[in-house]
Amino acid sequence: MQSFVDVSTLKDISIVDFLARLGHHPIRKTGKEHFYHSMLRETKKNTPSFAVWDAGCVWKDWGGANATGIFKGGIVQLGMAYWPELSFVEVLNKIQEVCNMDISLIPEYVPPKTYAPDPEPGLFEWELVKTSELGNNYVLGKYLRERGIFEEAKSQGVKEVYYKRKNSEYPSIFYAIAWQNELGSWEYANPKGFKSCIGPKGVSIIPGDKDHVAVFEGFMDFLTWRKLHRETPTVIVLNAVTLLGRAIDRIKEFPIVDVYFDNDDTGRNYTAGLLKMVPQAVDRAYLYNGFNDYNDLLKAELARQGNSIEAGQLGTIQELPYPKR
Repeated sequence: MQSFVDVSTLKDISIVDFLARLGHHPIRKTGKEHFYHSMLRETKKNTPSFAVWDAGCVWKDWGGANATGIFKGGIVQLGMAYWPELSFVEVLNKIQEVCNMDISLIPEYVPPKTYAPDPEPGLFEWELVKTSELGNNYVLGKYLRERGIFEEAKSQGVKEVYYKRKNSEYPSIFYAIAWQNELGSWEYANPKGFKSCIGPKGVSIIPGDKDHVAVFEGFMDFLTWRKLHRETPTVIVLNAVTLLGRAIDRIKEFPIVDVYFDNDDTGRNYTAGLLKMVPQAVDRAYLYNGFNDYNDLLKAELARQGNSIEAGQLGTIQELPYPKR
């Protein structure tokens, strides 16, 4: 068995084909999503809760996580949830082994069903209906207040967005909080944890100190950092850690680079890769050691202090001095 597999070689693998090789097949397809009975948990098999967006190489189990705590991600996260007894390196090798296997040797293999192309190929899945200032939607306002970042979100141009699925027989309108990436698309997250983009995905950049850049996975992480620090570096929010490749050349240009990725396997792996490519970069995840990300730390601190979320008393956490290099 190999001791190392380059994660980047796995990111474009069809998750639908991968699951077919493991003997799992979709119950239905709606829009661009394939729905399965979850193969990660014991279920009653009455409602398919496991969704795969194969074009984007991502999945999510809407029924929740199994014992691993993983309920969404790419093929690597799927492998980690599917084979919880294996180490990270063993999972990578197992994925590669399954994908390289001759399908004639897999008795349960059924080729993924071919569906007709979308009516308007090349367009993105979601369509913007309207935007609104924060504070109009109670659910979205409560979501941000519970995370302790409502005021920071308002000051940084975060909006309420209302959107619908393109070319769908179901005309439902959804809502979420969102901000724009450098391409003008809306990167959004809803209170149930679903994240996507209205338009093409891209990174978001907030100009600041030309010698100093702070790099974040998502805008929740940045908003939390903004609440606790008042320095003004240039900020790069990837909006998905897999977009690091799009930003790496710009990151290299800064003599001071601070990295605030998640304390999970994916975040640690991408941090390690970034530190190799950018020798001057410093991993700042120790500031929220014991928590998955900066916002988890903030929520725990708010709970410890007994702040009244509904009263909006969120400003009592002491600002952190910027860590010495």
